[in-house]
Amino acid sequence: MTGVHDMGGSPGGPIDKAQHEVEDWERLADAVTTALDGKGIKTTDEHRRAQESLPPEEYASLSYYERWVAATERLLVEKGVLTCEEIDGKVEELKRRWGGR
Repeated sequence: MTGVHDMGGSPGGPIDKAQHEVEDWERLADAVTTALDGKGIKTTDEHRRAQESLPPEEYASLSYYERWVAATERLLVEKGVLTCEEIDGKVEELKRRWGGR
């Protein structure tokens, strides 16, 4: 059985990288993932598994780097590095600091 992430053989053509400029948060998501790999906190395979285990409707609704963020959060909680409460608390703090953006 294939999951929503298994797009092999689906029509689509080459990826259009000109769709949008890479945003700062996307660069940060990439940097955090690379740092976690470098520190031995997670592996690429674990990250892929975390992305592919997102609920199908969530996976389909998220952009490429939004999936990375969701998978990274899931792994950090699974591994006991952070709790959901710590992550949610930080998100609320940043919303207050940045005016709810």
